[in-house]
Amino acid sequence: MKPPEILLDCKNLFFMGPKGQWLLDNVSLEVKAGEKIAVVGPNGAGKTILQRHLSGRLKAKCGSVNLLGRPIEEVSPVNRAQTMAVMSQSEHIEPLLSVEEYISLGRIPYKQQLAATENLSEIERAISVCGLNNFKYQTIQTLSGGERQRASLARAIAQSPNLLFLDEPTNHLDLRAKIDILKLIRELPITAVAVIHELALLADFADRVIVLQNGKIVADGPPRQSLSKKIVWDVFGVNLVDVSHPTSRKQFQVFDVLEQDINL
Repeated sequence: MKPPEILLDCKNLFFMGPKGQWLLDNVSLEVKAGEKIAVVGPNGAGKTILQRHLSGRLKAKCGSVNLLGRPIEEVSPVNRAQTMAVMSQSEHIEPLLSVEEYISLGRIPYKQQLAATENLSEIERAISVCGLNNFKYQTIQTLSGGERQRASLARAIAQSPNLLFLDEPTNHLDLRAKIDILKLIRELPITAVAVIHELALLADFADRVIVLQNGKIVADGPPRQSLSKKIVWDVFGVNLVDVSHPTSRKQFQVFDVLEQDINL
C-alpha cells in the first residue's frame, strides 16, 4: 500500500517570545494526507505560534517549513491559498456581508483561473456542507456564535484546500455547538490541523494529538497515547478518569482537578 502523502513538514523550528522564553523549542513534525490532528497544551505552550509557522503566516527565522516538499516561502501566495485554508478565531468579519458574500471570499484565489459558474458551484457546495442553506441571504451580524463558526468554516472549505488549519474552532460555543463543529470537521475529506482546548472532545475528532509544553512536543500520537494519565497530569495538572457509559458501555474520559492520582 502506498504511504500517505506528506503535505507539510517542519524541521527544527525555534521561536523566542518577548520575555526570552521559548515558544517553539526544536519542533519537528510531518502532516500526512487525510490526518485529523489536534494540537493541545496549556496557555503559552506555543500552539498558535506553531500554527502560524505551519500555515506560512509567520516566516521561520530558525528552522524550516515545507509545503508539498517545497520551502513554504517559495510557494506563491495564490498557490498557497489554493492548497491551505485557515479558520482563525481572530478573523474580522464585516458584519453587513451576507453569509453567501462572506463565503464567496474563499474563491478569490481562483477568480482569474476558473469560470464564474465553477466558483459559484464551490460556494454552494460549502454552504450546503455546513448546513447554511437557510442563512445564505442573512447578514453575518444576525448569526449566532455557532452559525458564525460554520460560516467561517464554509469560507475556508470554499477555498477547496487540501489542508485546513483551525485556531480554536470551538471557542465561545456552547457544548452542543462544540460537538457539532468538530463532527463536521471530522467528516470533511480534508486534512485538518486544529488547536483545541477541549480535551474531552478529542477522542471522537482526532486521529493524532500533538501535546505542546513550553514550546516542546512532549507527546505525538493517537489520543489515548498522547493523553495518558501521566501526560495529562504533568502538562495540565488535572486527573484523567476513564468512565464507562451506564447504558451504551462506551468508554470516555473525564478530566477533574482533584489531587494527584497516586496510581499515575
